[in-house]
Amino acid sequence: MAVSPAERRERVPSLRRRLLTRLLVPLGALAVGLGVGGSALIHGFVQSTHDRLLAGSTLAIAERLAVDDDNGEVTVDLPAVAFGMLESQARDSIYYNVAHKGEVITGYLDLPLPDISKMPTNVTVFRDATYRGHAVRVAAQIRRLYGVPQPVLVQVAETTSGRRAVEVDLLLWLTLLEVALVGGSGLLVWGAVGRGLAPLGRLRRVIDSRSARGGMALVPLPLAVVPVEVLPLVIAINGLLARLDQSIGTMRRFTADASHQLRTPLAVLRTHLALLRRFGTDSAEGGAALDDVEGAVKRLERLLVQLLALARADEDAPAVPAAPEVTDLRQVAMEVAAEQVPAALAQDIEVRFEGPEDGDAGLRAVGNPVLVGELLGNLLDNAIRYNRPGGTVTVRVGAGPVLEVEDDGPGIPEAERERVFERFYRLDRPGEPPRTGSGLGLAIVRALADRLGAALRLDAGPDGRGLKVTVILRPAEGG
Repeated sequence: MAVSPAERRERVPSLRRRLLTRLLVPLGALAVGLGVGGSALIHGFVQSTHDRLLAGSTLAIAERLAVDDDNGEVTVDLPAVAFGMLESQARDSIYYNVAHKGEVITGYLDLPLPDISKMPTNVTVFRDATYRGHAVRVAAQIRRLYGVPQPVLVQVAETTSGRRAVEVDLLLWLTLLEVALVGGSGLLVWGAVGRGLAPLGRLRRVIDSRSARGGMALVPLPLAVVPVEVLPLVIAINGLLARLDQSIGTMRRFTADASHQLRTPLAVLRTHLALLRRFGTDSAEGGAALDDVEGAVKRLERLLVQLLALARADEDAPAVPAAPEVTDLRQVAMEVAAEQVPAALAQDIEVRFEGPEDGDAGLRAVGNPVLVGELLGNLLDNAIRYNRPGGTVTVRVGAGPVLEVEDDGPGIPEAERERVFERFYRLDRPGEPPRTGSGLGLAIVRALADRLGAALRLDAGPDGRGLKVTVILRPAEGG
């Protein structure tokens, strides 16, 4: 089923949305925390403000307490200011009483009296209560008057509607401010994130500009203007571009080398086929032509096999390698040496094998047995092909694990030992007939050794003659 562009955009994660979410979620949590703290602060502030007025009213009444000189009774002259200071837009109800010896002298008789035995003198004490079905805040103070042994209680109560209304208004404004803060922050962050991600857009345009006429410039991306946060990503992309450029270069070299090397045997085939058509197969020229055609076909077959082996050796290892394979070096060496014996006997060359008689844990190497066998096969093929008639080729395995192939042929001059690993490079030996090799054998060996993580070394033989190739492979765990 086709997916519309809108659905595709919805499914693709947006870095801007993710950043906005990551920023606004903590900001929202902070706003909630500030709201809870602000609510407690508002409640305390409103309570403190109204309690101060309630205490002032109580004190104003307490200051007007007196004792009648004639009968010793407690009297009070209520000041108008005592209740005027409690007036508010909420029109809260105000209640009061003055009590002595547990009896109300003036005020509301049913306003509950506290336990005065636990109250300090001349200190206003507040409490919450319910009176006539309404929540009230009560301020009470104990006064001791001269000539009266028992203390006098003054109480002023106020309904809490006014202070609740003030709290609601302040909380509403706080909520509006927090919503505006979070919303405004979201808009600002959205634009700021967009501007912050602008270098990624420029980087995308730089990458897009590399594509031209179906090609792609694989040069590294510039790091000078890349933000620090994106630098590891761009470095990784540059590494990928370098590996891709190397892989493409390998393919191009392989194609160029193959096309170049295939021309010679194909030209020989064409030439001698033309001779066959001209002279027939019964003449001496025709027989020689058949021999040359057969040789060219064999060289072409070997060249194709080596080119395919080189292509396999150039392949990169998988990005997520499986469990490492373990190779029994002795067994692989014996099998490959046995396979090369017929070719060696055809050229009057003896193949020897030196190694422990039984399997040894020290001969277990990390690597694919096929790749190890192909590496050894190419070394043996080179040693046999470039050896002298009646010569000897020795295959030697030892702990390490180490693999050696030694011959007593003409060897390789020390100055040429690095160049022989180049593809299609062949030594020119004055006074010797040209060799039939393609110059790929040691190049394949080097590529396979790199693939196996093995070290490769070329030395002269023990008596200064011939060539000894040493391959040091990685030991298997427990080997």
